[in-house]
Amino acid sequence: MFVRDALSGRTVAYSSSRSKRPHKPKTCPFCPGRERLTPPSSFELPATADSGGRGSVRMLGAEGLHSVSRWSVRVFPNAFPVAWGKAGRHEVIVETPRHAELFEDFSEAQLALLFEAFQDRFAALSRGKSVNYVLLFKNFGDKSGASIAHEHSQIVAFPFVPDAVAAEIGNTQALDADLKLPAVLENRFFKAVCPKASMFPYQVRVLAKEKKARLEDFSVEQGVALLALLQSVIRKVKTAQGVADYTLVWHAAPKGRRLRFHVDVLPRKSVWGGIELGAGVSVNYKMPREALRELRKA
Repeated sequence: MFVRDALSGRTVAYSSSRSKRPHKPKTCPFCPGRERLTPPSSFELPATADSGGRGSVRMLGAEGLHSVSRWSVRVFPNAFPVAWGKAGRHEVIVETPRHAELFEDFSEAQLALLFEAFQDRFAALSRGKSVNYVLLFKNFGDKSGASIAHEHSQIVAFPFVPDAVAAEIGNTQALDADLKLPAVLENRFFKAVCPKASMFPYQVRVLAKEKKARLEDFSVEQGVALLALLQSVIRKVKTAQGVADYTLVWHAAPKGRRLRFHVDVLPRKSVWGGIELGAGVSVNYKMPREALRELRKA
């Protein structure tokens, strides 16, 4: 249930099930062979190591079948959702079947499968009649709020456009200005920069060079290039900040709206306190120009 605070204007999501989430369980529910520890799959892409090819997409029906086959990427409804029913949908995207494999070490083939899964779920959730915005994000490490170490992302469909997203849509020229900042890294399709008003030390924003708005606007080649650039950025961020924790937030436009696509890499070494929570002002000990210099060297 979503409730808007009349005083601050903030939206609060009430979900009693969130308190029941497992924290670092001894038995990882995201590993192959343990599919029955999670809700049934809504989407899978098969393993390719032995086949030499990507194979066909396997869709599982609403009758509640659980996967027992090998897979490379698996998607299922979050057992502890923030949004469900008419209020939206909340899914988990397990990015690899290998428990200890880190995102920054994924092969190009795995990146292609992962991006295909992102595109499919983004499009599927966007088709919901009551859905007005779809958010894709990833938490890694304790300080990010991740409760399971196995690499995964989450995708949430909202029945409204969040205020933070509406603000970005109203200030799209700021993203055009970001694109002119010095690059931490870049490729043909995307550019990574340190925003002038970074909320966190070593924050990096990866922007599409073309004015594309949504995940379905990108080719597989472009999607792999984006994920590969994010891999490099995360390696640099981990080296520069000295801890591994981070959050990725994918910013795509709501249906029918325009917004330059971008991904924020938010390192999570700092903990928000009274100033951030009470005044809404982020305190950052690292100037963007210093972060840029250190990230380039990392």
